[in-house]
Parts: sequence; structure tokens; C-alpha cells
Amino acid sequence: MGQKELSLLLKVVVAVLAVFLAAVLIFFVPMLGINVADYYAGKPLQTVVFTWIVPGIVAVSSIPGFIALWLAWRIFTEIGRNNSFCAENARRLRIISRLALGDTCVYVILAVAVLALGPKHPSVPLIFVAVTLFGAAVTVCCAALSHLTQKAADLKDDNDLTI
Repeated sequence: MGQKELSLLLKVVVAVLAVFLAAVLIFFVPMLGINVADYYAGKPLQTVVFTWIVPGIVAVSSIPGFIALWLAWRIFTEIGRNNSFCAENARRLRIISRLALGDTCVYVILAVAVLALGPKHPSVPLIFVAVTLFGAAVTVCCAALSHLTQKAADLKDDNDLTI
């Protein structure tokens, strides 16, 4: 598989992820919020939290996810140009890592706040654990890839200077 084909395949994956993330935000999150709020019939605070506040925080916290997908698109464009190991890609990966770390921290704080309300719905703790683990994995992987890409870019620059 050549650089251009690999770049195209990776861009397709990013596009599918963007559509999936948008669909989750539009359909799944509000539906789950209403479903969880039904468990709290008669408790106005929990109903408001799970119907409006939690879905709102999830929607706002998706912005870094879309930014990360845009940065990944730019990285994959560089791969298609046969410029995989450049300082710019290392910087983009570092930014993605920091975005994932920030998002993971937001979800940990949100999980503590929501679990303090004592959710009866079994999917709530499972979703928070899954999101936290996924965010931590993305953070570590992108930080490691950023480090390795920067090292490779430095080696490439040194080799380009050698006659």
C-alpha cells in the first residue's frame, strides 16, 4: 500500500469517526439522558441534571474531539505527501494528546459529580469508565507517537544535512 492509498484510507476512518461522533451526540446522548431521568421521576434536581446538564457538558466536551479529528486529517494529509515524520505532525499529535487528557479529566469530574447523585441506571457508571479508559489510552498513545515522530523528524533532518 502506497502513501497516498494509506492517507486516503486513514481519512476515510476519520470521516466515519466524525459521522459516528455526531450521530452519538445527536441521537444517543439525549435519548440516554431522558432514559436515565425517567429513573428519577419525582426528583427534579436529578431530572434536570440528566436531561439538560449532562448532555450539554457532553456536547461541549465533544468540541476537542472534533478538533482532534481535524488535526488527524491534517496528519494524514502529510502522510499522503510522503512527509510522515515532520515536526508539525509531532506537534499535532502532542495537541491531540493534550486535548484527550483535558477531555478525560472533564469526564472524571463529571463522573464523580453524577455518581454523587446516586444514579440508579446501570449504564451510567459503565459509560463513564469506558470513556475514561478510552481517553487515557488516546492520551498515552498520542503522547508516545508524538515523541517518536519528533525523534524520527530529528533523524530525518540530520540525514538531510549529511552529504
